[in-house]
Amino acid sequence: MDQKQPDRAGIDRHHERIIDVASDVRSVLEGNRSDKLLRLFDYLLEKSLCGETPSEQQIADEAFADDSGTDGSPDANVRVYVYRLRKLIDSTFAGKSGPRIEIPVGSYCINLVDGDEPNSLLRLARWASASSLSLPVRVALLGLAVMTIGGLALVWTSRDTDPLAKTVAWQPFEGNVRPLMIVIGDYYLFARLDANRSNADAAPQLVWDRSVPTREDLTIFQMLNPTKVEDSVDYNQQFVSGGTIEALSNIRATIAKVPAFQGRSLRLTAASQLTPEMLTNSDIIYVGQFSGMPLLLRDPLVQASGFELSKGNDALIDAGNGERYQSDGMILTDERIARRDFAYIAGFSGPANNRILIIAALGDAGLKEAAELAGDPDQLLAIKADAKSTENGFEALYRVRTMKNVNIGATLILDRVLRASGIWDNSENMPVYRPIEAFKLQQANP
Repeated sequence: MDQKQPDRAGIDRHHERIIDVASDVRSVLEGNRSDKLLRLFDYLLEKSLCGETPSEQQIADEAFADDSGTDGSPDANVRVYVYRLRKLIDSTFAGKSGPRIEIPVGSYCINLVDGDEPNSLLRLARWASASSLSLPVRVALLGLAVMTIGGLALVWTSRDTDPLAKTVAWQPFEGNVRPLMIVIGDYYLFARLDANRSNADAAPQLVWDRSVPTREDLTIFQMLNPTKVEDSVDYNQQFVSGGTIEALSNIRATIAKVPAFQGRSLRLTAASQLTPEMLTNSDIIYVGQFSGMPLLLRDPLVQASGFELSKGNDALIDAGNGERYQSDGMILTDERIARRDFAYIAGFSGPANNRILIIAALGDAGLKEAAELAGDPDQLLAIKADAKSTENGFEALYRVRTMKNVNIGATLILDRVLRASGIWDNSENMPVYRPIEAFKLQQANP
């Protein structure tokens, strides 16, 4: 039986269009002083025209084969240079109409995009499945902002009241006319340079250090470690986890069902960019891990909650009985894998009588489950803490079954009314932050 042959002419025309559009980028690259970016671009273009998507290791071995400085950490170098190339491509086509090329996040191939086609939700899902903790939030926000315009336009196909609208999580939003602000948890990265300066063209290594959560803390870190001042540099980078992106996709589908959000404007921001003005002018939905929650939200939540957050942000401790709810985290050993996480949902009144909903967890698996629970009316109706019309609000904790970072199911452990009275008038009682004194004490008592 004859098999249908591919349309070779159509393929050739497509290739010609990619090459034609790519010539604009190559002209910019030729004026760029980094030969590695040009080599990377030519390599990815050649592979894409052949229908191949190379891996990080292939790029390191083939595109950067002659670079002696790459062998130490090829994956980090490849990610950094691909990130730079994406930025250069974006800037080349910024403000221009017509076809353009792109390197989709989560893939190392060059695609042709016709017109001003926005990123689709499918592309976002593919990204989420391929993301890692090293993904810069700047790229995340670019894709998510486009999704906000295209996918979060809140086009209402049905005006029937969804059961979600009557639940303790979503009913308090009814009647509000404020804009809706979705806040996603993010983390600060700084760059570690090659201390030996043996390769002037070597890419910096992006570092996530829990003890350096902000650029202000990097300054303190440099003061306490003067020998590392020149090697640790602020690159103004943040990142989000893949689980946060997946959770956000589920929340998008949920809010599209709730009539309270019909006709409202919607904005998306990273937790690190949340300001007091945003907090008071908008209804807020936080989606992220506890460790990525901004202090503007975490401080009042901790005051109102019956839980305390552990120092490492990997456990919730019941202030009443001291019971500890600890996440297994990711892979523990070669023989043991993570099987437990905890999801958390809470709602309470904001400082200007606006509404705040927290969808959080200790890890990615718990966060994805929390987002699913927030869209399940049966699970939400099981919450007994009736705080729909009170300022105190509610909180609910779920034990989540996991397989590594995959969520399997959840069981409601407890729910209760928050102690939210006065949380916006008083700061949390925290010890004075004196890192230099603490460092000296640590040095004196190793």
